[in-house]
Amino acid sequence: MSLRRKTDLGTIILNTSVISREILSATAKVNDSLFLATEKCKVLGSPKKVGSGELSGNIEISETEGKFNLTFYVVMNFGSSIKSVTENVLDSLEESFKSMFPSQGGQITIKIVGVKSKKIAPRDIEVTREYEATR
Repeated sequence: MSLRRKTDLGTIILNTSVISREILSATAKVNDSLFLATEKCKVLGSPKKVGSGELSGNIEISETEGKFNLTFYVVMNFGSSIKSVTENVLDSLEESFKSMFPSQGGQITIKIVGVKSKKIAPRDIEVTREYEATR
């Protein structure tokens, strides 16, 4: 799904590949602590090696009541701190989305579907951050 904005100049359509690139940029900053995944716990790969087209089919984005909701799936490396890794990713995503949508709040959800050591152990952990519009 894409996000649409009506302005005085016309309609702006923001494709999911743009949002995928922002997710890839934010997750690449945590140095192999997580892998992008599908909802069914299939690992897509390291954020540095996954393409935005491959990821865009595995994110959920919707818009409700002046807020957008973004959900994507990851597999964490065993021994990585869930709190610090997700905080770093969410901080980066919040900053970029506030610059893209200054007049709109949002909710970003990271769903941890597994933990990887020798094999992937399934998990169902959800980390959500809501933020308000800056204007």
